[in-house]
Amino acid sequence: MKPKQFILLGLPGVGVRAQAIALAERWQVPHVSMGDLVRGAIAAETAIGVEARPYADAGELIPDALAMKLIRKRFEQPDTMLKGWVLDGFPRTLAQAQGFDEWWAAVGQPPATVAYLKASPEFLIIRLLNESSEKPPISAIRERLESFQQSLESLLEHYQQQSQLATINASLSFAEVASALALLGQEDTGAAKLIRDEAELDALLASEPLLVVDCMASWCGSCKQVTPAIDKLAETYGDSVMVRKIDFDANRQITKRFELKGIPAVMFFKDGERTETLTGVKSYQEYSAAITRLLA
Repeated sequence: MKPKQFILLGLPGVGVRAQAIALAERWQVPHVSMGDLVRGAIAAETAIGVEARPYADAGELIPDALAMKLIRKRFEQPDTMLKGWVLDGFPRTLAQAQGFDEWWAAVGQPPATVAYLKASPEFLIIRLLNESSEKPPISAIRERLESFQQSLESLLEHYQQQSQLATINASLSFAEVASALALLGQEDTGAAKLIRDEAELDALLASEPLLVVDCMASWCGSCKQVTPAIDKLAETYGDSVMVRKIDFDANRQITKRFELKGIPAVMFFKDGERTETLTGVKSYQEYSAAITRLLA
């Protein structure tokens, strides 16, 4: 089994650290936090810690070279090499991302999956205000978020270009976000592969003449009943029709976009236009008949 290797990114208030801890516990793999590594090195008064202390005391990011030394030291341990890991707080710069990618590939490891926990600034401002006892000005929170977002953009672009990036709707509840992250870690989603986000869905709608999309969720019992039929459709019609799944929890906006009344909902598209939607548990024969109509 391939070790799970995940980097979690997101703005302050989105819950990156809490989700990283929960995901690591779920998969029984190490949770690695750059913040913890820095604090541990400073407390132990290691050479790296002594060098990092002035930056930490000033509330600044440690230099890229120091960050890489800490990460390499931790990731050279057997548990991360063999079991996998969930990482938060790193990378914070494009140089860190590129440096880690190059080193990790050089030691024979596959690229990590990068999950971007995305939420609107307004949502995060409310959450940060509720979490703070000091109640800072909204303008100060907004400025902090904007600055952090600017630093994230180059990372998101980098990982998008490397086909490593998945976007998670972090405006949902903690449990729903956790479920969406866990779904990313599934090694085999069956013959019908998973569409990770709405951007990938839009790309498929623009490029695939015939597309079938099963809107489902990992917690949905009815969805699990439908899954074998969807996978069979992919196996049977794969040469002429693209058959895919999309996670409801991570992409709730599509329910409003397509006016879905519930899940599972299997949508049929021709040249980017939806021709039919089958909601609820249907037989394989009903789905197959809908594809026949799509091919007509």
